[in-house]
Amino acid sequence: MVIRSYRILLVTLGLLLSSLVWSATETVKVTAEGYGETPQHAVSEALVGAVRQAGGVALAVDPSFRRKVGQWLIQRQGDVSTWIGSQTSVADPQLPTLGSLRSYQVLSVDRVDDALWKASVEARVLRYQSLRPGRGHLPAIAVMPFETRANEYQLGEVTIGAAEVQGRLRDDLVDAFTQAGRFRVLDRAHQAVLEQERVTVSGGSVEPAEWARLGRVQGADVLLVGRIEDFSIGDRQRRFYGADFQGFEPRVRIRYRMLDTATGEVLWSDLFDWRQDEATVRAWARLQNIEDRRHPERLADRLYPSIARALSGAATDVLYPVRVLKVSGDMLYLSQGAGRLETDAMVSVYRPGEQIKDPDTGLPIQLAGAELTRARVIETREGYALARVTRAAAAVQAGDRVRVLGVVASGEQGPAGQPPSPGSSEAPIRWD
Repeated sequence: MVIRSYRILLVTLGLLLSSLVWSATETVKVTAEGYGETPQHAVSEALVGAVRQAGGVALAVDPSFRRKVGQWLIQRQGDVSTWIGSQTSVADPQLPTLGSLRSYQVLSVDRVDDALWKASVEARVLRYQSLRPGRGHLPAIAVMPFETRANEYQLGEVTIGAAEVQGRLRDDLVDAFTQAGRFRVLDRAHQAVLEQERVTVSGGSVEPAEWARLGRVQGADVLLVGRIEDFSIGDRQRRFYGADFQGFEPRVRIRYRMLDTATGEVLWSDLFDWRQDEATVRAWARLQNIEDRRHPERLADRLYPSIARALSGAATDVLYPVRVLKVSGDMLYLSQGAGRLETDAMVSVYRPGEQIKDPDTGLPIQLAGAELTRARVIETREGYALARVTRAAAAVQAGDRVRVLGVVASGEQGPAGQPPSPGSSEAPIRWD
C-alpha cells in the first residue's frame, strides 16, 4: 500500500510538472495541403501551410525583392508568325512564417501529374500562450529615458546627478504603468539581457516548445518620451532674524509626448507641472520620521513614486479616464487603483455633458459637465480604489468620470521627524 501511494504521488507530481512546462504554449490541431515537385517538397509545403493556419503570417512587400516575369506575343501576318518577347519584374510578396510543430501525420500523398505531387497532413502546432492571457487587446507602451539639459539637480542641500534622476523616474514610471493595468508595458532598459537569454535558449538542441517562445519580441504601440525641465525639492531659502531656513516646495516640470509608433503621430503632448505645498511635504516627512533639514534626499524616495503616478495618470487619461465603477452609500469604487491613484488624493466626480460637432474638423467635442461631488481616496488596490465622499453629493452613478485634484496633507503641522513638544502639543502642560 505504501509503494502504491508513492507511485500515485509520483504520477500526480509528473502530471503537475508537465502541465507547468506546457503552460506557456497551447496545441492547435489543423489540417493542410501542399504541392511540390517531389513528395518531400509537397509534405514540407503542407507543414508550412499548417503553421500559417495556426500562427498567421507577416505579409510584406519589399521593393528590392522582385520576381522576373516574361511575356511573349505572337503576331501573324498571313503565313508568317512573329514572336515578340519582353521581360520585366514585379514586387513579390513575402510571407515570413514562425512556428513549431509538436507532431504531425501525413494523411495522403498523391501524384497529380508528371511534375506535381500533392500531400495532405494533420499537424499539432504549438502556439505561444501569454503568461497573462486576456491582455492582447491592450496597447503596448515603452517608457523611454527622459532627456535633460542639466547635469545635476538640487534636492535641498544635496546635489544629485541628472542620470540618477532619469533612471529613478523611468523605473517608477514603469511601475506606475504596470500597476495601473491599462497598458502592456515593455522593458527596453534590459533589452540586452533579454537578447542574451534568447541566445542561450536557442543555442544547441532546443525543444519545439522552447522555439515557440522565441522571436516573440513585441513592438510598442505607444512611446512615452519627454524632457526634464526642472526637478527640485527645496531650493528656496528663508531668512528670519538673521538665520537661514530651508524651504520645501517641490517643483517638477516635464514636457512629455505620447507617440504612435506606427505613424509617428503625436497622440498627446503636454507640460507636466507637479508641485506640492510645504505642509504636505513636512507631513510626509513626519509620518516617515525623516529629518527633512538633514536628509532631504530621503524625501525623494517618497516623491519619485508620487510624481510617476501623477505623470502616468495624465498620460493614461488620454485613452483611459478614471470612472466610477460602483456607488455604495458614501463609498465610491473607482476604475483604477495602485499605480494611478494614491491614498489621500482628492478627486472630483463629474458627468460628461453633451457632444457637439466641430464645424471645422467635423470631430466631436465632449463638453464637461458640472461637478457632482468630491471624494477622498482612502485605499488603493490592484485594479480599483475606494474613495469616501467628503461633501454633499448629487446623484452619482456608475460611469461618471473622475478628475484627480491632488494629494492633501495628512496629520498636523509641526517639525518634520519630531514629536510635538510640551509647548506645541494640544495637551495641557504638566509641571510636576
